[in-house]
Amino acid sequence: MLNTNLKSIRYFSVYQKFIFIVPLLIVTGFILVVISLSNGAVSTTFLDSFKYIFGYFIDSSNIDPVKDKVISNIRMPRIMLSLLVGSALAVSGASLQGIFKNPMADPGIIGVSSGAAAGAVITISLGIASSSLLVLPTFSFFGGLIAAFAVFLLSRITANSSGTSFILSGLAVSAFLNSIISLVLVSSKKFGELNAILNWLAGGFQDSRWEHVYMAAPIILFLLPFFFIFSNRINILSLSDDSAKTLGLNVELNRFIFLILATLMTSISVAVCGILAFVGIMIPHITRLIVGPDNRLVIPISALIGAVFLLSGDLIARTIFIPNEIRLGIITSFIGAPYFIYLLIKQRKNFIER
Repeated sequence: MLNTNLKSIRYFSVYQKFIFIVPLLIVTGFILVVISLSNGAVSTTFLDSFKYIFGYFIDSSNIDPVKDKVISNIRMPRIMLSLLVGSALAVSGASLQGIFKNPMADPGIIGVSSGAAAGAVITISLGIASSSLLVLPTFSFFGGLIAAFAVFLLSRITANSSGTSFILSGLAVSAFLNSIISLVLVSSKKFGELNAILNWLAGGFQDSRWEHVYMAAPIILFLLPFFFIFSNRINILSLSDDSAKTLGLNVELNRFIFLILATLMTSISVAVCGILAFVGIMIPHITRLIVGPDNRLVIPISALIGAVFLLSGDLIARTIFIPNEIRLGIITSFIGAPYFIYLLIKQRKNFIER
């Protein structure tokens, strides 16, 4: 009876946090969308933004055609991608931290970022990236998948697909791929090619178009609900393997499934925007500070905070030096690097106290 009551109180607490935080983040996200649509090198009004968003209900026929094209063809695709990519990277990071029981884990440890970067860099260096808007993200996407497969295969050969072996395999594959990227950069003789590579590596949504949204949205929107629905399994995987098996969970199979899904989401995210460092580490930690360690809350709320964070970062990147822009990856690194150092110091203190 006591256990039942405690369980009911715990679930009620989870529900209370969820119904308070989620609407707050949704409202914040909507406000940021309106602000993002209204600000940039071409000035538009909040009324224009509202007319675009609620075009079916508000007469939008008197919007300036130039402003309408700027909103619909330039700003809206990058807003949609920032929301999708922010959610995907944050959820991937939170799930990897759970299944590896490592608070420093992020999508980069599975080699996806380096693989996607290598695919993009090779595509640009071969001169085929400009043939179509989807060529570069397609090569980048498959580069990320191949790198992740190599990491998994290497970890299986050396030991198993869990813990330290997987992380070390990811570091080895990433180092090898980064050496290839460095070789291409050093060998490049064309300024335009070198500039394109460096811009892509810095990460951002400057070149985002609806084609990129159509490429990323189906994969991310299809996979995110899986993490939400089965988030309690990540809670179980966060325990020791023996404890998880005692609870009846097939540890190897579930870890493998979550790895595959996180790999797919990270690959498509990096493919359409380049490398955005620290999002997968920072956002889950911020979420845990707010809602605690329960992944039933951490996973969905990380998705919302990640979306709001990247949307805010993209807005800053577009408007801080109007009419010029800075790459979003610079902003995420500028914020994320100090936070990562803070986490390292915190981890060291916790280790000493033990």
